[in-house]
Amino acid sequence: MNTKILWSVVLSMVFLLAFTFIGYAGESAHYKLPSSNASIVVPAEMPKFLEPKLLTNRHGIKRGITEGFIIRQSSIRDGKIVIPPAGLIYFTFGGEYFSNLNGEPFVVAGKEAIWVEKQEAVLVKQNFTVPLNKPPLPLGEEGTIAIAHTYFNDRYMGVRRADFKYVFANGYTTWGLSTLISSGGYARSRSAVAYGNLQGEGMIIPPPYQFYGDPFDASSSYYIAVDSVTPQGIKVSEAGAAEIVWFKISYEKPIIADDVTEGQILPVGKYRAKVSSIDSKLGTVGIALLDSGGNTIAEKTLGPLTLKTYEVKNRIEHDMATRLSMALDYENIRIQLNTKFDPVWGPGPTKLMNEAGDFIPLPQVDEVSTFHGGKVDLVMYEDIQKMELRKPWKEDSRFVFQTAYI
Repeated sequence: MNTKILWSVVLSMVFLLAFTFIGYAGESAHYKLPSSNASIVVPAEMPKFLEPKLLTNRHGIKRGITEGFIIRQSSIRDGKIVIPPAGLIYFTFGGEYFSNLNGEPFVVAGKEAIWVEKQEAVLVKQNFTVPLNKPPLPLGEEGTIAIAHTYFNDRYMGVRRADFKYVFANGYTTWGLSTLISSGGYARSRSAVAYGNLQGEGMIIPPPYQFYGDPFDASSSYYIAVDSVTPQGIKVSEAGAAEIVWFKISYEKPIIADDVTEGQILPVGKYRAKVSSIDSKLGTVGIALLDSGGNTIAEKTLGPLTLKTYEVKNRIEHDMATRLSMALDYENIRIQLNTKFDPVWGPGPTKLMNEAGDFIPLPQVDEVSTFHGGKVDLVMYEDIQKMELRKPWKEDSRFVFQTAYI
């Protein structure tokens, strides 16, 4: 019987960036955890590195920043400690989960940075089998999220049951699932998504909204369509998982340009930004980027940014199309509207900053404070750096970037 079951799992998550060391020979430690009896270094023993830090975003809101390191699957050979490929991990997470527009704090190898943007995607693999009790099977290249089949049972009233988990490259797993198949039909989770499977496989950019519980958040969900469960493994017609393709940061603090008027020209890096138009009612600003000779090399209308933009909760920070509409990007330059909001992860509306600098619930706000008196508030970055995942880190090519949600 070829019964198809489709599941959608929505996770609460923390963005975890890991620098994975890939320089030594031997079997890769990808998808493996440290030993259960591994030694633990407590923050008090390395306070400058391991103690959590509090850094503020552009609006003065404090975010916790954590760094750490993991050595896994190491061994002693000829009196030396041998660390396998992907066995040494530096990890960090901070304010990047809250927004890509509010200048959230971040740390890369001890160096303070500002989170600017990320490219989300969904990674899809079709028509494959996940063997029982074998190493996790990546959906894409080595280091992408993988699936492990951990349990099989066919002794309960003729029902075949299989447990499987999505596994990140750092060895941590997402929530496990149980797939049930019986002769009486099929079952599916309450949060199952529609059967609109994707055309083709690979890294899908941008991700299709229909697969996610939050339609504007590609990085919170996973799905699987199972054809059948056998003692040898799970036969999968299609599985998809959230991935990050790249992210952008800046080690330099941005230029905060408040009360900018129409026609005003602002220096930014080796260029100049001209504000060609301001429409406070529509929430739009025309920007022209000029070279040293005064020639226009890039131009864009930023926005719209109005109260309506914030009505769909979490949209402005999770929908990449909305985020990009707020900014002009050129080389390592970014000019964006100074968004002034604080996302709320739980009940209640998004909070917006008023003219007095206080954050108040959206229903109590009369207008977006980015625009006022025919003027506009802008933010400009002059030295943005793009980091591609699963690619060598330019400051030390022995390390690559990975992400995980744990």
